This record gives sequence, structure tokens and C-alpha cells, in this order.
Amino acid sequence: MKSLFIISLTSTIVSAQILAQTSAAYQRFGYITVNGTRFLQNGEPYYIAGANYWQGMNLASDFSWGGNRTRLENELAHLQSIGINNLRIMAASEGPDDQPFRMRPSLMPSPGIYNEHILTGLDYLLDALDKHSMTAVVTLNNYWHWSGGWADNDSDIPYPPSWIPYPVNNYSTGSYDEFYDYAYRFYDDDTISSTTNQLFKNHINAIMMRRNTINGKLYNEDPVIMAWEIANEPQLAPKEWTSEIAKFIRQRSPYQLVTAGIEGKYGFEDFWNTHSSTEIDYTTCHLWVENWGIYNASDSSSSNLQSALDYADSFISNCSGWAVGMGKPMVLEEFGMARDAWRDPSFPLYKYNPGTATTHKDTYYQHILQLIQKLASHGASAGANFWAYSGDGYPSDIPNSFDMVWIGDPQHEPRGWYGVYHNDTTVSVIKEYAQSIVNGQ
Repeated sequence: MKSLFIISLTSTIVSAQILAQTSAAYQRFGYITVNGTRFLQNGEPYYIAGANYWQGMNLASDFSWGGNRTRLENELAHLQSIGINNLRIMAASEGPDDQPFRMRPSLMPSPGIYNEHILTGLDYLLDALDKHSMTAVVTLNNYWHWSGGWADNDSDIPYPPSWIPYPVNNYSTGSYDEFYDYAYRFYDDDTISSTTNQLFKNHINAIMMRRNTINGKLYNEDPVIMAWEIANEPQLAPKEWTSEIAKFIRQRSPYQLVTAGIEGKYGFEDFWNTHSSTEIDYTTCHLWVENWGIYNASDSSSSNLQSALDYADSFISNCSGWAVGMGKPMVLEEFGMARDAWRDPSFPLYKYNPGTATTHKDTYYQHILQLIQKLASHGASAGANFWAYSGDGYPSDIPNSFDMVWIGDPQHEPRGWYGVYHNDTTVSVIKEYAQSIVNGQ
């Protein structure tokens, strides 16, 4: 979500024939389906060994529009080689492109106007995922500012504190609380909510009814799209709103699954309100021990790391238990940890340097992925996506013509904070999990 944003295109009604398709037919054609707390594909168990690759549609665009398809293909081949079978990607970003913190070029430079070059990048990405035997969770919106958002009545967006190496950050005029309140107006401000929600529905419709220019498939009929996700981290969305949007998605896209994209950090009530709707197929959670003040990357002590591990155990177990109680699958679709910042405490940005070791990070990843795998063996988890895959990109890369460096960290965060590079030791931990869980544990 952002504040006032999204798109427009004429609505298309899905035919009654499509709506009448049965789950057995979906399985026959390779769609991911839900059976209790587990996923199935072609009648067999399907577990998520995934990565966040939010930058995919831009990286898959033509070079003249900021993309790098050679790099994209190399990164997808590498991910496939270590057993990754699912990517969580963005299918929404808004301009204006001269504003800070944005994915540039944006998918939608202004309300109702699409950049066809970026849409073609999304086409290319989805086709490439199919060739690499992966599925996608396609995120349709974002509560946070790093993918854009238009201000209401040309007012200034109260951007929260953000890290920009150059030029000096003169854009962050608000706090996170102020931005949260500003973006929340999307749901409940009667002066704009009817407009914002209609623009959002128009965007949903536009993306789902798109025909891929690479392979000719309609998005809402493409098995490579495992699920449509309402938004990245919609904060305390009203239960009725979540159900309404999820139903709108399902009516237009009966083949694929629908989920919401929440973190789970607000406890059981929010988890239940978001996921209890019959229109939501599976539950999600995100885990951020450093962002939430549990872990300090500059502290080398074993007790510091243990605090992160203990918190992860409690958090994941809670979300898993809630999901099992609702009879739905649970996916940990975001988690990450910085590099060992304590190795050079005189250099405050050391934890962002790709050359810094990942001792705590590797232990943390291994602990979490082993827990996910153990829960999965009992039907209490359906897998995980780490945040995020940087692949062959590095913070030191020269920005492209749109001043973008496409790595795993969004534009408002320090480059290299949570990204996993192709040659990190963390990759071995991910590979062990992926190849084990995908092959039936």
C-alpha cells in the first residue's frame, strides 16, 4: 500500500467456464493447490524453498530500461542449481520516477499509466521462471515507500528515516509512526479510501488479465504464478478489507492461490483477522530480529546470537500453531540477518561489506531452516523464502542509467544489509535446506 496509488484499466469478467474449473483440473495442469496445512503440485507434496527477488521485473527489462537479462539468467540458473523452487517478486511500483527510494523506472509512472517496458520485463521474468522450474508469489502492492506511492492532493509524503549514501538525504521528513499513519489512510480515510481501493482493484485486474508477450499466456492462467499476494506487509488491515480484496482476486484468477503478505508481529488477533477469510488460502509471517531490536550485528557474543535464535523459535512456533489451528499452510516468507559487523567496529558500515564474514548469519539461517523443515515434516509449515537474493550484484556496482543498483536491499536501506550473494557461505546452508525439503526431507 502506499497512500494514494495504483492503476486503471477496464475490468474484464472471467468466463463462467473458467470459474467452473475443479481443483483436480488445477492439479493436472501443474497449479499449486492446498490440502489442509500442505501444498500440492500434481497431487504430490510441494514445499517452498524460496528466495525474495523483488527486483526481478526491473532486472528482466531491456538494457535500455535498466535491466540486465544476462545477469538475470545467470542468477536464476544458480538459484535452480541449489534447489530454489519459488521466488517472491513485485508486480507493483509507482512513480513519479524523480522521487526518492523508488524502484526506477516504475511500473506505473503516474496513476493509470503503465510503462510497457517494465511490464515486458515482468513477462520475461515469469517466462524465465517457468524455464527454470520455479513458481512465483506475485506481490500486488506494498505498504512501504520503497516501491513508490503518490501523495494525496499533491501533499508531501512523510518519508521515514532512510539511508542514502549520496546525495545527502534531504527527503526523510517524518518518522516511521508518521508514515504508518499516513499510509493507513488507504484503508479507512473516507476522503480517499474509495478512490485508492478502486485504483488498487484496477491494478489487480490489469495485471491478472495481462497476456504475456513472451509466451502468450494469460497471467491468471499461468501455473508459474503459484499465488497472488495482496501486499507486502499490509499493516493491521481491517478484516473486511482483506476479505474483500482477496475475493476480488479470486473472482478474476480462480487457478492460483491468494494470500495476504503480513508479518505476524502484531500477534494472534491480527493473524486471525487477516487469514481467517475463506478467500485466503495460506498464512504468512516475516521475521526481523535486528529491525525489531532483538539482535545487534555489532555484538559478537554468543548470548546476542542466542537471543535471536530463541526469539525465532518462539515467533515461528506461534505462527505455525496459529496456522495449524486454522487448518491452513504457513510460509515464513521473509527472514534475514546482517553480516558480522563486530569484525571491524571502527567502520560503522562493515556489516554491509560483501567481504565481511557471515558467522552469525549462517548459524541463524541453519537454525531457522532446520526448524521450518522439522515443522514441515509434521504438516506445520509449508516452507520459507529468505531475504533476499543479491546474486551477482554488489553494493560497489556502478548504478545504471536510472541510478539503480539491483541487489537484495531496497533503495531506502543500506546496500548489502541483508542480501545473499552468489558466493556467500550462506548459500551452502540454503542449498542443504532446499535440496532436502524439495526432495521430500
